[in-house]
Parts: sequence; structure tokens; C-alpha cells
Amino acid sequence: MTTLGELFDVAVGQLRAVAEIPPASIGPQERVALVDGIDQVLGQVKRGLGPRAYTPVPTTEERALTTGERNLEGGLDRASSWLDTAQEYLRAPAAGNAGPADERIATAVRALGAVRDTIGSHLGPDREPLTPYAYLLRHQAAFDYLTHRYSEVAWAGGQVLHRLAQGAEHPGAAEAFEAARTSLNQASVHARASARDADHSLASFPLALAVEPVQAAATDPTSAVTARLEQDSERLSRAAYGALHDRAEQRLGGSDLKQLSHWMAMARILSGQVLRHVAADTPDGPLRAGLNEAASALRTSSRAWAAAAQEWLQVVDIGDPRERPKLPPPGYELVRKGQVTQFPSTDPHPAVVISRTACVRVGQLMFGPRWTPEQAPGTPRPAGDILADAGGAGPLTASLYRLPAAGWQMAVAAPWTVRRAGAGLVTNTAKHRPAQLDPGRRFYPVHLRQVEALTTAYTAVMSAEQSSAGKLLEAALHAGTPVARAVLDASAHQAIAREQKWVTTKPVQAPPRDLPRAHVPTELLTGRRPGMRR
Repeated sequence: MTTLGELFDVAVGQLRAVAEIPPASIGPQERVALVDGIDQVLGQVKRGLGPRAYTPVPTTEERALTTGERNLEGGLDRASSWLDTAQEYLRAPAAGNAGPADERIATAVRALGAVRDTIGSHLGPDREPLTPYAYLLRHQAAFDYLTHRYSEVAWAGGQVLHRLAQGAEHPGAAEAFEAARTSLNQASVHARASARDADHSLASFPLALAVEPVQAAATDPTSAVTARLEQDSERLSRAAYGALHDRAEQRLGGSDLKQLSHWMAMARILSGQVLRHVAADTPDGPLRAGLNEAASALRTSSRAWAAAAQEWLQVVDIGDPRERPKLPPPGYELVRKGQVTQFPSTDPHPAVVISRTACVRVGQLMFGPRWTPEQAPGTPRPAGDILADAGGAGPLTASLYRLPAAGWQMAVAAPWTVRRAGAGLVTNTAKHRPAQLDPGRRFYPVHLRQVEALTTAYTAVMSAEQSSAGKLLEAALHAGTPVARAVLDASAHQAIAREQKWVTTKPVQAPPRDLPRAHVPTELLTGRRPGMRR
């Protein structure tokens, strides 16, 4: 999946390739078209600057431009003015296709437009965050990173203008090209100097995918499993954020949480089997040990998710009663009196379908494309085929790392799903049955201890997922594959913690305004109530 860093690399690379074209091979008509293309590049850069270009609403007032942004904006304006002057001196009309060089410029323009689209995918129509990664765009380091990369684009555009000046027919045009190049170079240098604290982990900033499941099929090539598994994790991350802040169109219900926990547990046990299978064919050394340690951590995480699902066995969310204890058929008297009520039928939350799909993909990688969770495991594929499809042990562990990274976010949102269900949670356990309850009533509101058990179970999941992610990152490093995305995920996790007020927040430029968001009390996370002693 394309990231911000890759888009900027495409834009800079295309401009550098145009700057290396011999001057003699650039004709008058092509020169005019290239000037128009560079002007479009500068326009894309200018649209990428400023508070409304990519910043989620952090305050009641718009933030001011940074020093680097002001330097770059001024240089772009001066360069655009000089390009207008150069166009007046050029004789050939701008018409027709200018050839491969013009196509390269057009590719750079599209890549810069995709930068804004990628950032905008994390923001709603009102610029409210849709994912936890959007919060990273509120910080000075993020502004500096984008300014730094835009300054690289400006510098590369200046090199193109220098090449155009070398073969210009009119001395006035050549002088205007050089003046525009000087403006871009100066703006680039000053902007880069002002952006020394740039957060380069934003290079792995991804496109926010919609929370719409993409089902796994038996016809899917196994070579595409890991890439699609990463996309499933992106969707789960966005679904977790929507559940945490109650901004999704469909609420995550109790039945959804139980089913999701089941599929999460199965996906992690399968992931551990994949790693152990690969480790068996790996020579003794740090990599083999790292793969086995990661597999053990994933098994622990699987047990934590399974324990969370187990807590729902005697708890029913009457707003979403798909998962419930098995009930006896109603008696004749209840039917005759019309006191029998059918449970409503609800569709599963997209996160449930995505979690099952992720489980299927891991199974396909292990047992082949036709495997489904309803089948017996069967014979594993050769470890060499698995590594070939994944691109090696390093890319394999890097892809599997995304599962616990997104799972941690879902585990954070789970206690709030329980809390929002509120009085809609009922149980039929005899242990907590009120003594004064009518014997004809089988279900009654859950006890506080049952709510604590649910929230404590997901607190254990959070810890297990963090451990699994860390072990997978260590295995990836042993395989020689650093995972740049891990830094971005760590920053996003810290942002989630700040939003939930687990740590002290430090405002950037202006204090954040009070937004309607969920706040997880400490006692809810730890499973303790005020005044209750261990």
C-alpha cells in the first residue's frame, strides 16, 4: 500500500529524471509544455501548505504557518512569477503532447495530489480525525516533515528549470528560468533548515481504507496474502477508532465483540503456527530463536483473546443478541398467551467480517488458498513456498506484526463497547441471580463483577498484543528487515493514550479544544472499583 514517503519519492524521482535530459533533445514546443508542467508542480506544493491542507481541527483557531512553510511559500510565489515572465519570451505555442518528459512531470503532479488525498483519507468532511494516525498531523514535527519533503520537490523542480535555461532560444527566457531556479533553491534551503525536527516516521503514513470487508476467496493468489493482510489490519484500525469514539455508522455490539475475539484468537494461533513452521526450516541462530519467541507470544495473545470471548458466554447484549446461551423451546402456555418474542436479527459489524477474513488469509498462507476455518488444518505448505510468497522471513514477520498492532487498538475500544451497552447487558448465571427475582425470568441485568471481568479480560489482551508486536519486530530485525511502520504505530498508540487521558498531554501551538470523546477510567481498565481492595 502506497505511503506518503513513497509518493514524495515518486515526485522527486520523476523531476530528477527530467532534469537529466540533454538540453539539445528538448524542442521549443516541449520546453513550453515542461514550463506549464513545472508551474502545476509548484501549484500542487502550494496547495499542500497551510493549516487547512492537512491538519485535523485541533483548536478553536487555525494554527499559524510555520517558519519553513512561510519560507517555502514565498519562494514558490516568486518562482511562479518568473515562470510567467519566461512564458512571455518563448515563441512556440503550448500545444500537443510534449513527449516522455511531459509525462514524467504529469506523474509528479499526480503523486503530489495523492499526498493530499492520502492525508485527507484520515479526516472527515469537518476535518475530524477518522483514525488515530490523524492525530500525528497536529504536531510540529509532522508540519516539519511535510515541509522538508515539499522542499525536496522544490529543489528538484529548480534543477528542471536549470536544464530548460541551458537551451532556451531567448536570453530573457533563460534569465527568467535561472531566477526561478534561484528562488526555488533558496526557498528549499531555508525551509529545510527550519524543519530540522521533522518526524521522518511519517514516511510510512498510509492511506486510510474504508471499513468495508474485502472477502478472501479460494482464487486469491497466495503471493498476495501478506499485502491483503496488511490492508485488513488498516481496516481494523479504523474500525477500532470508530468504536472507541462511537463515530461509526454501526455500533460494535456484544455479539460482535465475542465473535471478533474468537477470530482474533484463531488468527494469532495460526500466525504462531506459520512462524514455527518456518523456524523449523531455519538454521540455528538469532532468527530461528526470534521466530519461535514470536510464535510463543502470539499463542499467549491467542489465549488472551479466547479468554475475553469466554467471558461473553453467559452475557447477552439484548441490542445485538446473535450470540447467547442456548435457550429451551418455549412452552405451550407461553405460546398460547402470546408471550414468546423472537430475538431481533442483526448483521455483524464489519470489524467481525474483517477479523474473520484476516484469519482466513493466515490460514491460506499456511495451508493453501482453499482453506477455510470450518475445515481441518490439513498438511502445511512447504516453508520455502510460504517464504517465497511473503518475500522472506523479514517481510513475513513485518506483515504479521500488523495483526497485534491493530488488535491492541481494538482491545482499547472493547471496554467502551461494554460500557456503552450499559443496561442492555443481561445474564442468566445463577451465581449473581438476585434473590427477589421473579422465578419466571431467566435473564436479569449483569452484575458489576461481570462487567469488571469483561474489561479486565481486554486489559490482558492489550498487554499480550503489545508483547506479540514487540517479539515480531525483534524477529524482523534479526531477518534484516527494519519495520519503519512500527514507529508510526507507537506514536499512534501514544496518541490514543493521550486521548484517553492515561498520560499527561502537551499541547502544540495551541491547547486542544474539548471534543466529544470516550474516556476510559483507570478502574475500568484495571478491573478495580473505587473503594474495592484486592
